[in-house]
Amino acid sequence: MKFKQLSLLILAVLIIVTTIVILQYSTEISSNSNNNLQTIGSVVYIENGVSGVVIINDPFLNIKTTINVIYQPIDTGTGFIVTNNGYIITALHVVGDLESSDTKQLKILNNSSIQHYIELSVVEDYIAHENPELGYKLGTSSADLNDTIDILKQRGLLFVSSKQQVIKVKIPNINQNFTAKLVDMGNPNLGEDIALLKLNTNLNNLSTLNISSKKPITLEKIHICGYPGSNDSDPDDAPIEIKPSVSYGFLTTATAINNTNTNNNPTLQSIIENIFNWIIISLKSQTVYNKSTYYGTTAVTTHGESGGPVFDKYNNVLGIIIFGVETVDIYKKQIKITSSLFISSNYIMQICKKNNVSINII
Repeated sequence: MKFKQLSLLILAVLIIVTTIVILQYSTEISSNSNNNLQTIGSVVYIENGVSGVVIINDPFLNIKTTINVIYQPIDTGTGFIVTNNGYIITALHVVGDLESSDTKQLKILNNSSIQHYIELSVVEDYIAHENPELGYKLGTSSADLNDTIDILKQRGLLFVSSKQQVIKVKIPNINQNFTAKLVDMGNPNLGEDIALLKLNTNLNNLSTLNISSKKPITLEKIHICGYPGSNDSDPDDAPIEIKPSVSYGFLTTATAINNTNTNNNPTLQSIIENIFNWIIISLKSQTVYNKSTYYGTTAVTTHGESGGPVFDKYNNVLGIIIFGVETVDIYKKQIKITSSLFISSNYIMQICKKNNVSINII
């Protein structure tokens, strides 16, 4: 058989196999739709925010104003219920410091960052409604809130008397407002983007999800459930009607990540390192170099779906979605999300065991 004929035969076989896989996959998606609806009741919408009391002394209007920040949202995300009394798993960055994501670091919302967000909210609102020339008279641009805040604090004109983080949770089909507290989290230095929350409620009949004890397998079919937010990461622009979405795909490869997101413009060195790490992970079935193992999937997720569950075909939780991977289209000159990364359920079992939280492991 000539080389050209052999090539055509191989191509034909590949086309047939691909077609069969696509048809089978499409059939499974349709058959699993009803089962997926049952799991959505355990997937929750999370909004991370702050509250507090701030005092501003305006030297130009000669007035002292006490402002009560009842609630200022910072970011939104997704989580899922793992116990019937309200323990929730989500990604650490969902309830962490939003601005730290700009430097691709994991950071909790500590006292200084809580104060920072409250100050930003108050000063922005005060300039907009009380004294639009405040920044200008202080010698800064009104749009440069950080400089304005710094000068106010240096002159003793801005004081935060109380502050706290507020985590709001919305559970499907329950017409009640919930808050939650952060119980524990993964190691940020190792890129363990996981957090354990507890609802402030006495309910003990909440729907829970089963956690898979199996390691994710390459080419395994998965689906992800989450609450898409706005494109600009502004919770104020979140949709009025909050609805979860489900995306489908299959698992591609594993990579080792140490407290960093993927690089939109990877170097040859980083590509070789990821390939090397993937080979080690595949052969040894373990993380490498004290890094966390992240799994790639063709399922596309957007902002707001972080922290949501990654399901296998039996609707057991394989892991937690962390972020979508952005790709630069050099022809259309635009950035789009083409795949996603998640961490395995092993991290869920570890953090729950550490905190004596009993979960359903399959």
